[in-house]
Amino acid sequence: MRHKRECPVCKKEIYHKSKYNRNAALKKKTPCRSCSSIAKNKKYGNNKHFVERYATKGNNTGKDNAFYGKKHSKEVLARIQENRDISIWKTDAFKDTMSKVSSGKNNPMYGRTYYDIWVEKYGKEEADKRLAELKNRQSINSSGKNNPMYGKPSPQGSGNGWSGWYKGWFFRSLKELSYMINVIEKNNSQWRTAETKDLRMSYIDYKGDNRTYTADFLVDEKELVEVKPEKLKSSVTVRAKAKAARKFCKKQGLIYKIVDVIKLTKAEIKELHDKQLIKFTKRYEALYANLHR
Repeated sequence: MRHKRECPVCKKEIYHKSKYNRNAALKKKTPCRSCSSIAKNKKYGNNKHFVERYATKGNNTGKDNAFYGKKHSKEVLARIQENRDISIWKTDAFKDTMSKVSSGKNNPMYGRTYYDIWVEKYGKEEADKRLAELKNRQSINSSGKNNPMYGKPSPQGSGNGWSGWYKGWFFRSLKELSYMINVIEKNNSQWRTAETKDLRMSYIDYKGDNRTYTADFLVDEKELVEVKPEKLKSSVTVRAKAKAARKFCKKQGLIYKIVDVIKLTKAEIKELHDKQLIKFTKRYEALYANLHR
């Protein structure tokens, strides 16, 4: 959206990209560029000195700068600091106003992306190239140790598996729930989650990035167990994790296992849910309720 005003001298229409700039120009009665240039030529003249000093690049650097070799007095510096302390930019009222005038449809980027702007400025081919470079930089900047989650366990409820609690034990998938009930509980085994700092291990993924990995369970303080479907055991990522885990377990005197289990049936899950022995996370409770209406 463009904001219009009239030049106070020649009455020509002038357009601004923001309402703030338009209002500031109205307040100062700023003329258009043409009228401004004419006024400067009348004041300074279009002579050689004017062209050399004001109409060339770098005209305000070094000895050409009007303040070259000068310093502010202590009184001026004190006034500058005082103005900074009470600057309008720091007030809550100004921040609220700027938030309102630059939010939603008032924001020049509303409904647009960098890609849209690149297409307008450079064309689709160049825009595609720039987008690919941006994604590559973002990937590098968030991979391995650069990732803010590096070395941290996944938050409860993250991921795409049906997650929740069984008798207070947290599970991230129905496979894990099935292992808890059909293996651990049935064999009266002692266990604790393996997603702890003392059982965290480092490995290098297929891209060469540093990553960390924790298994699912530590059973009877001797078996480090990862519950994984049979079809995923041969994947590149699982093999890389397993290699690091076996090396880790050898040093710790543990046994590493990747196991698959038969999932509980829908009827078994419903029975457990009806008895309130299992409770899904908020996301999957809503999905479960929709499925069983």
